[in-house]
Amino acid sequence: MQPYSLVIHGGAGTILKEDMTPELEKAYMEGLDEALRAGFAVLEEGGTATNAVKAAVVVLEDNLLFNAGGG
Repeated sequence: MQPYSLVIHGGAGTILKEDMTPELEKAYMEGLDEALRAGFAVLEEGGTATNAVKAAVVVLEDNLLFNAGGG
């Protein structure tokens, strides 16, 4: 299998630095990590890039911290 990369981002909304607590930052990072793990799982099982992206986006869609598909 060839090496692969998966890139995601948590959106382009405005998060003011003064509103970002360590707990909230941790929650955002955990959500991003969960999305990456979902996408990588598809790739590691031999799935397509399209299905890997879909798996990652579904995780972001289901997480209320992110506005994937709605922003």
